[in-house]
Amino acid sequence: MTPSEMIHVYAIAPDTFVSTPDDIKSTLGLDRLDESRTETVDASALVGVGLSGYLTDGHGASADAVLPDEARLDAQRGPVLILLPGAVSPGDAPVARPPLSHLGSYPLEAAKPADGRLRSASAERTDTAPPPSADPERTDRRNSGRVAMIALAVALLIALIVWLLA
Repeated sequence: MTPSEMIHVYAIAPDTFVSTPDDIKSTLGLDRLDESRTETVDASALVGVGLSGYLTDGHGASADAVLPDEARLDAQRGPVLILLPGAVSPGDAPVARPPLSHLGSYPLEAAKPADGRLRSASAERTDTAPPPSADPERTDRRNSGRVAMIALAVALLIALIVWLLA
């Protein structure tokens, strides 16, 4: 994998501030940086998940690649700079300089194709018979009930008007 296809993780030294794209580019010796593909995280805020879990679960880093560095990553308590895939140009290779120290570079988890063909019962063809038509007797009863309810509502409305006028 090329450096542009990996997740790069850098610890930021305490009491330093590396936030603008120009700061990051100059500190890593890069010509181009896609700032929408960079992230600064306070590792101490990742209690319970840890930086290793954040990389694997949150960004899709390969768990097998992160596992050897898990203890070191989870021990981080300060700010961390994460360069996501596509942050650097394909020809660039980031080189950490103070105030950054390289914690690791990790490939993304490979996509796993489904086993065999995906099947769904709703996608299977069923009989092609047209839907059954409505029962005429049932429709007549339903319409008669509606007419009766409307007639009752009109009668109550007339009774109310007569009572108000009386």
